Amino acid sequence: MTKRILFLFLICVMCIGNAQTNQKVKIDELVSDYIKELQSQKIDTICVYESYCVGYIKTYDEPINGTKETCIDYLTNEPVYVFWKEDGKTFLTKINYCWKFSKIEIPKDDFWQIYILNKKIIKEEKILSYEYETFENSKKVKYRIAVDHSCHNDFRLLLNGEIIEKRFHDFVLQEKDQDSSNLNINYKHNISLKSKLIVDILKKITSEAEKNNTFKKIKSR
Repeated sequence: MTKRILFLFLICVMCIGNAQTNQKVKIDELVSDYIKELQSQKIDTICVYESYCVGYIKTYDEPINGTKETCIDYLTNEPVYVFWKEDGKTFLTKINYCWKFSKIEIPKDDFWQIYILNKKIIKEEKILSYEYETFENSKKVKYRIAVDHSCHNDFRLLLNGEIIEKRFHDFVLQEKDQDSSNLNINYKHNISLKSKLIVDILKKITSEAEKNNTFKKIKSR
């Protein structure tokens, strides 16, 4: 416990020092620059995927002993994943503050086809809030629940100059809130969306790539 407290203290000191001497570019700028680089190569089919949580604290159990590369930014910033089609193949890379990663080929890329076949539907789809119904004075009343701590899965498709963006909040995808017995009346609607199918595929691909340590570091930033 003492070691963890000391480590967290060192993180704070290092982050403060870094903020004063080396202001880093925002992750959005790194992603934007990468997309511009792809577009300069006449690549016009791109997908950006993010998975992150808010309202929680990440901890790191490995000591900083100089024997292994350790990037403090892993504690505070989640990576962003970029997919794109090039010469009929789909590639993926990871973007974060710490390193530049090589691209990897993705053999199963059916999420493009799902979008193309359901383009109009996906454009009009709306992700609904967590709502429940109850009776008060013999009248049906609808309430909406919101939380400030949950995980998110977002994607942005850039195809031929067109941009489609969808943001999924895990809380609205629950059938029932863990803190109450109120059923989410929008649960079936949200999990049946075509865009939900796409985000599930993106999540599976990136999770497996991380699990298998598929992303290879090219160089540090």
